[in-house]
Amino acid sequence: MTAAIDKFMNAQAIYWQKQKFQHEEPEKVNRLPFVTISREYGCCGYQVALKITEIFNEEFNPDPLWAAYDRKLFNRIMSDTGLSSSLVDTLTNKARNKLTDLVQTTFSNFPPQVAVHKKLVETIAMLAMNGNVVIVGRGGNRVTRDIPGGFHVRLIAPFEVRVEKIEKAMNISKLKATNLVKEKTKERESYMKEFFKLDLSDPHNYDMVINDSEFSVENSARIIIQAMRYRGLLDRE
Repeated sequence: MTAAIDKFMNAQAIYWQKQKFQHEEPEKVNRLPFVTISREYGCCGYQVALKITEIFNEEFNPDPLWAAYDRKLFNRIMSDTGLSSSLVDTLTNKARNKLTDLVQTTFSNFPPQVAVHKKLVETIAMLAMNGNVVIVGRGGNRVTRDIPGGFHVRLIAPFEVRVEKIEKAMNISKLKATNLVKEKTKERESYMKEFFKLDLSDPHNYDMVINDSEFSVENSARIIIQAMRYRGLLDRE
């Protein structure tokens, strides 16, 4: 899995770098679509993201290939100076200015000690501005809401269903799974309210809300892709 992800990331970086030098205006470059997935704890957010990229890469012949990014990959990019620099280098000067304005606006009322969260915002925004990415969690829909080409999804499921999924996935007791879902849900809600002033439960923050318990991972992915088509986001695919 890691090798496949590296392949997609490298393919994207090469494409974005070429596009930078082919166009002067970032508006002409940054038309590739992107997806953000927000999910309740226990929903299959990253699995749906991977399925979306798989469908795009196998059935749409995209250039560059699509890739899915979650917390682990964001942390990897932020901790690797070379990766971060390569990502920054894919942006034109005007795109960099737009990124600076976005970060300053997002954190205008925050103290200096939230630098790590600024870095996260920069990383998410740079990926979205280049396109053909699925961004999972980390306030992706809030960070990218003013970037054209985005489609923002929220995955939800009944509490008991999410508990059962965690119980099976982590092979723990129902009591531990119940407590874990409650704890993680509270943590996510607090994090989003503190750093992004976002109410995760508000459906107005998303283009689509999907009940994760009613659809398979592949069906959810295809529903999202079809909705993107209806929105005119896949005209270039």
